[in-house]
Amino acid sequence: MQKIVTDRLTLREIKSKDIFGYSEIFSDKETMEQFGASTINNDLEIKNLIETKRKEFEDGASIFWTITETYEKEFIGFVRLMSYNSYYFDLSFESMGELRNSTELLDYIDKENGWEIDYALLKNFRNKGIMTEAIHAVQNFCIENNITLVYAKVNSLSNKATVSVLLKNSFSEHLPQANREGGLGMIYKWDE
Repeated sequence: MQKIVTDRLTLREIKSKDIFGYSEIFSDKETMEQFGASTINNDLEIKNLIETKRKEFEDGASIFWTITETYEKEFIGFVRLMSYNSYYFDLSFESMGELRNSTELLDYIDKENGWEIDYALLKNFRNKGIMTEAIHAVQNFCIENNITLVYAKVNSLSNKATVSVLLKNSFSEHLPQANREGGLGMIYKWDE
């Protein structure tokens, strides 16, 4: 995996010492609600999650970086790219059932060439421009590696911080979506 270094950040492969940071993020109810996932409160489940991310990278299904401050080198968050040309497409659009393969959806979402980005930071590192910088670095990685179409899902438009990060990084509103609670989310799109 290619390490990415910016002015303040290093995006690197997952290391075993990161388990505590991942535990903090994945066990936090508010973070997981914004992320659109259930909490994980068991260290064994976190360890299995980390191993799964390593395997997915080897299989070409995703690229997963741990985010650290360059000089501190400790986990502060993560960012992941998931290929829609893998099982991630079905996982991402699972709630649509068979409609996820409809011509109407596939006119909006490129299943063969699209990727989806997701990310999270520890609470005390939010609202400092860190994720904006990390996403920009991943976009540069995408350009260098011919990944030219990236989607991002926002589970609730009330998550203004995530919307702001995407807009600052040239993502545009692409397709409204309903969330689990019946509220409104949005799929954003960045294409180089």
